[in-house]
Amino acid sequence: MEGYWIGLAFLAVAVISLSIIQLEAGRNKRLLAGYRQVQMDLQRLQGQLREKEIHLDQLQRRYGQMLKHKSRSLDLTEELKRAKRSEEYESAERLQYLESYLARQGNDPSALFLGTFSPLRLHSIEDRLCQMLEEASFEVVVVSPWIKRQTWNRIAPPLQKFSRRGGRLVVFMRGRESDFSSGMSDDIQDEVRRLEGELFFVHPLHAKIYMIDRKEAIVTSANLSQGGIDENYEAGVWLNDPRVLSDICSFVDGLYRCRQS
Repeated sequence: MEGYWIGLAFLAVAVISLSIIQLEAGRNKRLLAGYRQVQMDLQRLQGQLREKEIHLDQLQRRYGQMLKHKSRSLDLTEELKRAKRSEEYESAERLQYLESYLARQGNDPSALFLGTFSPLRLHSIEDRLCQMLEEASFEVVVVSPWIKRQTWNRIAPPLQKFSRRGGRLVVFMRGRESDFSSGMSDDIQDEVRRLEGELFFVHPLHAKIYMIDRKEAIVTSANLSQGGIDENYEAGVWLNDPRVLSDICSFVDGLYRCRQS
């Protein structure tokens, strides 16, 4: 009887051991399958990482190329500005204009009367000035003793395009503190600076001239103000006669010498 119980105990131990072995084998099998899955996931992630690295490398190369192109573009823009502001460029442009002026003599008028008085708005000062600014190539000269910011902003859009093309903007005004404090004029130094232009104060100034590329100009009684453009009865003449423009250029050059520091 005792042998029976011992045999039964051994059998129970054997069954339990077999069960434990089977459970361990199943667990090891699951662990192995999980390990293989982890390996596959790791390989997939490594592949994705390599793709990301390749993509990042491509982006870095493209960014480097963009920086080179941007740098070259800035260099070319500055080179264009320097060229347009050189005396050689101005002389070449003026010579070309003289040749075309002589070629078209008799076809186009060399002067037009301009005004702000309503019945005479066939050729208005503001319309003609804006047309000239749209077509400006390398130089815009504004001579106006009194300038109001509201009126300046009306011609700002073509001036912004002109500035982006590398043109040179020069503005002459009286610039007296009494003009600013009384409201007759506004200090537009910041506006001109944003356009990379030059602003000069000439205290005795009373002339009003708007000249484009030294090939056409408006000589007028109108300041660049609401009164000058909209309210007052103003008149002026647009002209493109090279002989007269030569005298206007000499007058403007004289303003440089008269400017206040």
